[in-house]
Amino acid sequence: MFRIIRTIVTSVSVVVKSKMSQFTLLHLLSCLLFFAIGFVAAQWLRFPSKREDKHEQYETNTGSELARDDQQDLPPGHEDGSQEAQMAAAEALSEVVDRVRSLADGVRIEVHEHSQSVEQINHDLLATANVSDPEAASRVISRLIDANRHLDSRLNMAEARLQEQSQLLRSHRVEARTDALTGLPNRRVFDEEIERLFKEKRDSRRVSSLIMVDIDHFKDFNDRHGHQAGDLCLKKVGEVIRQTVRGIGGIVMRYGGEEFAVLLPGTELFDAKVAAQRLNRNIERLIVDFEEKELNVTASLGVAEIGSDSEASEWLGRADRALYAAKREGRNRGCWHDGQACHEITRRNTDPEIEVDEESSTIARREAFNHDVNRRLALFHRKRQPLALIIASIDLIDGKAVEDHPDFVAIQQAVMQVFGAVLRDMDHYCQLTDNQFGALLPAADGHDAAVVAERARDAISRMELKTPTDVIRISISCGVSQALEGDEAEHMLSRSELALAHAQGKKGNAVYLLRHEMDWESPLRITPEAVIANE
Repeated sequence: MFRIIRTIVTSVSVVVKSKMSQFTLLHLLSCLLFFAIGFVAAQWLRFPSKREDKHEQYETNTGSELARDDQQDLPPGHEDGSQEAQMAAAEALSEVVDRVRSLADGVRIEVHEHSQSVEQINHDLLATANVSDPEAASRVISRLIDANRHLDSRLNMAEARLQEQSQLLRSHRVEARTDALTGLPNRRVFDEEIERLFKEKRDSRRVSSLIMVDIDHFKDFNDRHGHQAGDLCLKKVGEVIRQTVRGIGGIVMRYGGEEFAVLLPGTELFDAKVAAQRLNRNIERLIVDFEEKELNVTASLGVAEIGSDSEASEWLGRADRALYAAKREGRNRGCWHDGQACHEITRRNTDPEIEVDEESSTIARREAFNHDVNRRLALFHRKRQPLALIIASIDLIDGKAVEDHPDFVAIQQAVMQVFGAVLRDMDHYCQLTDNQFGALLPAADGHDAAVVAERARDAISRMELKTPTDVIRISISCGVSQALEGDEAEHMLSRSELALAHAQGKKGNAVYLLRHEMDWESPLRITPEAVIANE
């Protein structure tokens, strides 16, 4: 019997010692990992990057008094508040690190004490195995079980506290990378992202563009309306910028003060200038509601595409110089830098402006649209990025052409407004003729574009247009095509026009998609068959 007890005790001792060493080592490694994360994060927050120092030196050397003349526009405490927020985040993170270090030390002590206890228990087990006292052996084993439970409980508590500190670390990291006022990523994120995009250009020749946005006369705005109005203005402008460039994947950051930065990964200069025009227009239209007053602001913009720059700071410098040029030219405008000089971006009013019976204007619009189609097709052939084209036409009203309707202008404006609302900012929308509209959808295949066209058709068919003379029901027909190998503009246009002709069959109010040449005789109908125009 004693031989059996000795065997059991020896086996338990070996197994327990083996299991406990694995268990404690795993938890110890977890503690050390959390400690390392906290330490690295603390260093990351406490010490500014060399890039920031380098860019600050660049700003000093490039005569920043012109571009930063609105830096005095900031209400007192804007910049100081940002620095104080960073210091507070660093202090909070330091506290978390101290707690993690304390937890790690506690676990280390617990593990050491447990290790010594297990050594003593193991010694007692071996001693008990050599005597004929089963109760003594049982008491020793109970001590081992109790010691194991105690350490397990302590490690579980430590792990729970470490998880809490890990969550705090993540939240502090987010706070350190976010502007407290606007909720946008801050200058630290900008420095990281511009370096990343510059590296992509160097390694894979992927083009990207940068837009710098600066609110005009912000000091006067603050002096006249107060700093609370200034804070609200910054929030509103930041949100307008974010909404405007969201469709083309723009990354919006608060660069500092009243200045914002927009990085456009994979975006060429042409599209960046279009985005700048929209930003200019949308900020100009922004209304800041403050204390029963409707306040307005404008902004100046500078645009630059990555070129032959040797460093990311040179790319940023060209965008800054374009911004300076926009300010010199009178503000509320954008300029772009071609690598050698700055040029003003022509302002275009994209509000619906109906020009009836002006053939030259119609031809010019169609030629400009064809040019954009060809430019997009070149990108499709080079990078295989999807491209789709929609041509829409207003259906007959009461059996007559819409051009003959007395409320023709109001009908055109309503259709353009609804159709434009379902498109993305990156899409090119144009009135081709009095009764025909074209939409070019980059990064969208034929099915995606057909879904958009069907959404517009459905919205317009449900609309009742009230005019001074009548209540009008309108419908449209749409033809959709997608880019194919070897396409030129006239190829895509002809396929969309053929699909449109199918959609206009019977009473119209339909969307047809022509995906391939084999669909030439029978494009795919997207609209449910039950839809009937003007009923």
